[in-house]
Amino acid sequence: MVDGNDTHGAVPALANPAVSGITRLSATDTVRARIALAIELGLMVVGEQLPSDHDVAAALGVSEITARRALKSLADEGVLARRRGRTGGTFVAEPGASASVASITAYLADAADVHRLIDERVLLECALVHHAALNISAGQLDVLDEAVAQAATAENWTDYHAADARFHLGVAAASGLDWALPQYAAALNALYRYFLPYPVDYLHGVNREHARLVAALREHDPVAAVAIIRQHVSVLHDSMFVGLAAGDPRS
Repeated sequence: MVDGNDTHGAVPALANPAVSGITRLSATDTVRARIALAIELGLMVVGEQLPSDHDVAAALGVSEITARRALKSLADEGVLARRRGRTGGTFVAEPGASASVASITAYLADAADVHRLIDERVLLECALVHHAALNISAGQLDVLDEAVAQAATAENWTDYHAADARFHLGVAAASGLDWALPQYAAALNALYRYFLPYPVDYLHGVNREHARLVAALREHDPVAAVAIIRQHVSVLHDSMFVGLAAGDPRS
């Protein structure tokens, strides 16, 4: 588990198997569902370039071979376009084609599990943030500042994901509640498996809430810090795919 001065332990923590309904899908189908659903919901638009296969794999917690296989199959079905050459890459092709990806149905069927995971994360993270506000050290604040800066300069959703993981696991570690960290990491990991690609401008807005949380932690103000994190996590009921029928992060 990551400690207050280690920004590298967060990503391995996210590689633990998630106990969630989508484990009934193969790793390839999970990637297919997440990309196709993001396109269907308008989070990714026609002509938008995806990050490299390596970065997609890292952000979605799968091997590069799995990511490449999933993206190629989506390209074969017309959802994505794979181009070679100096200006090549993987691009969103036709949004209508994403509706034909059958694995989306299994993904959407887990809505109740996703809402439960969000509530679980709210409970855990509010407690951890309260204790972090009381116990956080200067070195741990530096770690969080670095994660906020990394997220602020992220150019795509894959870069942002890595910074987001380091930030939240760093906050948890600063609580001093070492016994609670495995449970929190498991809940965070399970929920991360349901996150979709988002527009980076939207994610930069989310990161500004991270900066506000760090300011409250620096003041050792548990009341303000808990209020910020409660709103930050509770909004996932609306901003994740389970709530996007009522609102779009692009708006």
